[in-house]
Amino acid sequence: MTATAVLCVALAATAAPVPKERADAEKVVGTWKLVRSSARPDGPATDLTLELTQGGKMTVRQTANGDTFTSTGEYKVAKGELTYTIKGPGDFEKTEPLKIKKLTETELHVVDPDGIQEDFERVKAEKKQD
Repeated sequence: MTATAVLCVALAATAAPVPKERADAEKVVGTWKLVRSSARPDGPATDLTLELTQGGKMTVRQTANGDTFTSTGEYKVAKGELTYTIKGPGDFEKTEPLKIKKLTETELHVVDPDGIQEDFERVKAEKKQD
């Protein structure tokens, strides 16, 4: 094989597309704020954010009536779903698969098993000032 042919094969191998599931798993990493829920068309009753990390860990922060509740857990993205398990105060635990309807760099729309759609927007990271 000539040097040019070897270079072409090497470039083609490195340019292989990333599988959709892996791309989606990478794309969900970040902090997301709930902006719409089909259960409450007039707007969310609470301030809710999801923080999803690279290692499959998640933190849910929900503020209502001045009180903030934090739950932690794990998630995974597979076959067009984001499945999570969270634990909260006391013996609270919840596992639920969410069907991913839309996932972009700035939007995450999911539907829960009851058919409720929740729309999230990515929270931009704050720049640190020196």
